[in-house]
Amino acid sequence: MSLDKPDLSGAATYFLRTEGPRGFLLRFAATYAALAVILQAVSLWAQRPIYEIYVRAFTENGGDITPYMDELSAISMQSNLGSLLMLPVSLGLWIIFEAASQRRYIRAEGFRLAIGADEGRVAVVGLIWIALLIAGYLGLFLAAGLPGLIVGLVAGAAAGVVTGGAALLAGLVAALWLFARLSPASALTIHDRQIRFFEAWQLTKGQGWRLAGSYFLLFAAFTALSLIVYGVLIFLAIALLAPALDASAGGDTADAVLALIAQPVFWAPLSIAMFLVLMMQSVFSHALGGPAALIVRRRTAEGSLTLSETFG
Repeated sequence: MSLDKPDLSGAATYFLRTEGPRGFLLRFAATYAALAVILQAVSLWAQRPIYEIYVRAFTENGGDITPYMDELSAISMQSNLGSLLMLPVSLGLWIIFEAASQRRYIRAEGFRLAIGADEGRVAVVGLIWIALLIAGYLGLFLAAGLPGLIVGLVAGAAAGVVTGGAALLAGLVAALWLFARLSPASALTIHDRQIRFFEAWQLTKGQGWRLAGSYFLLFAAFTALSLIVYGVLIFLAIALLAPALDASAGGDTADAVLALIAQPVFWAPLSIAMFLVLMMQSVFSHALGGPAALIVRRRTAEGSLTLSETFG
């Protein structure tokens, strides 16, 4: 298929048609979900003093947190500092899974997690993305704030709000296009076994809006699926809690609910459901790399890109 007339739906579902050993998607999703559970458990453990205060307020003081505010303020700082230490771990997991995902797309490899040269190069790409994200936030603030402020001073507050909103919308659209143009950075880095970032700009010449359309389709599908799944989870939680609510009255309701939550009949099905949700999120993260990887594979297969052209 030529890139002159790409199929957007085909690009969005490319993650389902990759070459290589079978079972990649299931192993990728299950491992991602398992590590996410471990990471979340560690985070909850770091925040446990805060949750203990809320539980005490709920069980000892009818849910009134006011008498516990001094204690909560003292503990929150320590717990939040502990949670910040998890950020490098989270970034490291993203790097490892991003490299595994792109190796599947670009080299048709089976699922494997590693810490090697690929991961080091992808880490540099990730740091560049973080720097661009920070610069983008500042740019959006200035692009929306300054015109809105100037127009507001000249033509009134209402005109300033409208101008600022329009500038913000234009900035978001431009950011989406810029992201689409540079999105093959990880795929190109894995393909060339060298750090490639801004070279992706030349690679996606004329394809920015087509790539953006593929990402929009993926986000729309994931959002719709998430709404359905979370609706089912809420219904399941209500259905499991209903017996405790029916069997209790007045002040006994809280104790009955807490007792039910502690039983496997409540947390086991919800835990399984949440594990499946995490697997769904991992599939989405893998799918997001598909359109850009497809561009890399097709362009390099056609011989339409050489390294000397990337800065042309």
